Amino acid sequence: MAFGSIEEVFGYIESFTNLERSGSLFNSRTYRLDRMRLLLERFAAPQLSYRTIHIAGTKGKGSTAALLAHALHASGVRTGLYTSPHVISYSERIQVLGSDPEPPMILDQAERIRSAVRQLPEQTIRTMGGPNTFELLTLLAFCCFRESGCEYVVVETGIGGRLDATNLVDPEFCLITPIEMEHTDVLGDTLTAIAREKAGIFKPGKPVYCSYQHEEVKQQLNRAARKTGCPIAHLDEQLECLESRFTAEGTDLRLAVKQQPAVHYRLAMIGTVQAENAALVHLAASRSAPWLLPSLPRGFAAARLPARMEVVRRNPAVMIDGAHTPRSVQTVLDTFRRLFGAEGVLLFAAAAGKRIADMAEILAPAFPDIVVTTPGSFRESNAEQVHHAFLHRGANVLLIPGTAEALARARILAGNDRPLLVTGSFYLAGLVREILYL
Repeated sequence: MAFGSIEEVFGYIESFTNLERSGSLFNSRTYRLDRMRLLLERFAAPQLSYRTIHIAGTKGKGSTAALLAHALHASGVRTGLYTSPHVISYSERIQVLGSDPEPPMILDQAERIRSAVRQLPEQTIRTMGGPNTFELLTLLAFCCFRESGCEYVVVETGIGGRLDATNLVDPEFCLITPIEMEHTDVLGDTLTAIAREKAGIFKPGKPVYCSYQHEEVKQQLNRAARKTGCPIAHLDEQLECLESRFTAEGTDLRLAVKQQPAVHYRLAMIGTVQAENAALVHLAASRSAPWLLPSLPRGFAAARLPARMEVVRRNPAVMIDGAHTPRSVQTVLDTFRRLFGAEGVLLFAAAAGKRIADMAEILAPAFPDIVVTTPGSFRESNAEQVHHAFLHRGANVLLIPGTAEALARARILAGNDRPLLVTGSFYLAGLVREILYL
């Protein structure tokens, strides 16, 4: 029976091995490109039917992708955007700016994909393993972008880069956002190893633009660029100035790259880190797509992403963010305090495998009242472990596993005059967003 709804499509895709949900350990059957290459060949390489910009990194990939995609759209280019994870619905991951793919087209492409998967030879499945959820989502996105007539597509990697399902595109150029420790079971347990995996998206002769990085990361990216034959530019070496200030309404910034006049931008997204993301896009455009520069102001002003320092309520304020690493949690905390002061309430949850103790070390002293909950059921989690991590650091913390009840308690603690920060997981952010907006 043919698919009858978008929900059925994503239910089918999620029935395969979902590495985002399970956190499966690396092995040669779960992370490999030959299986994705075979699937793409069966659809006549849809990823080569438009121009692509490929983005890897640990933090800021989605925001950077959105800033660039909205700038392309503002220039009049039909633009696709592929990001992950989603906050509420899988459909958030596949966007055609200005006119998202129509449901009948998505259903048709999904049916073709299901037919192709059924026709995979048993020997292929035994040798390579069956496709996983992210591979099928990526295939669906690439096919939908082709059918939608996209001229440019901005693609964010999932995990890593070298063996990521997106790494069969032929990019015009690549962007590398800040790299930090993440997915160490898959990518390696040092910054150098992780940077090596991220640099796996480099393609011969294609320019690479890098945000601020740890020195060992920068050295590894330079080595990879030399080996691949890519010209590489680093933001810290190319910027002559970057000044920014932000409010709960957005971010103003002034920047100048070498040999160019200073420019001013206004972002809808909030925070110093968003100014750095915009500076990276500006640098790449100035070097590889100067025709795009006049469209950056409109694109930057229009770009928004849910759960990225998003203020969803005022008086009292509620800010949600999907930060789930120590560095990103510190950034969110600093932004939250600058906007709303120090006497806030924290609602926190984290999936299993995250650096919970390190995040608790940062957050526990910063909030007089903390509520720990679960990040929904999408990812495995251990709320008791999270609760203990905060207790161990002297926090005044409650454990309330049910997200709706935990949010209600946190808002009661906040009362009418204290701000509330919700962070630790994109899936927690999505649940809170649904509760607040329904």
